[in-house]
Amino acid sequence: MWQDRCLPFLALILGLSGVQSAGLNCDSTVYFECQTALNAVLSISDPQPWFDPENFRKEVETNYQAQGPSGMRKVCKAFREFKVCMGSEYANCMSAVHFVSVSATPFNAYQFVGLFNQMHFVCGAGLQTYLLNEGCMSTTWRSQSDVLRQCRLDYEVNSDVDANQACTQANKYLICFETQFKNNCGEKSNDAMFWACEYSRVNVFTRFPQCAARCVLPYSGGIIG
Repeated sequence: MWQDRCLPFLALILGLSGVQSAGLNCDSTVYFECQTALNAVLSISDPQPWFDPENFRKEVETNYQAQGPSGMRKVCKAFREFKVCMGSEYANCMSAVHFVSVSATPFNAYQFVGLFNQMHFVCGAGLQTYLLNEGCMSTTWRSQSDVLRQCRLDYEVNSDVDANQACTQANKYLICFETQFKNNCGEKSNDAMFWACEYSRVNVFTRFPQCAARCVLPYSGGIIG
């Protein structure tokens, strides 16, 4: 089968040593239906956002940057419905392997899947923290959006160019992200800083799970262990 012939090639271009075949078994009909529904709820017009994940991320994050608690709940409801819609196909489809197999670049594939992984944190363990600190956190997103974007892009681009530096770049990314929330929410805003650190860490883990970057609740200021 073509999937068997493609696995070694995908493993090479994705930099993975144990690529699972699951990403090549995605039911595209189910995925397109669910992605279309997600796009409609969030007013996203691009039917194939894995080719432009940067703009897709901007559209998603704008909801909770600009609309506060209602925007956050809207995003989380949309992503929960997407996951329910996908059912058992979620693991098969939401992988870098799948999106590379449908012609996305590895860089774009990881960017796209990374956002979905971040939503698991945002709408799960991180939701209550965000809602309790919504004032300063939404303000940080709005006022520092360009800085936060650059924190992330510096990591994504530099680690893509030199994977050997991925973990070093990851720590810079976590610190950079956490610092923006510390500066805007206050030095004792432990919850907000932890949320920012974890939000970025999940993105790191999507492509480089071997990196030991971790987040802890700091006593004062940011601590990246």
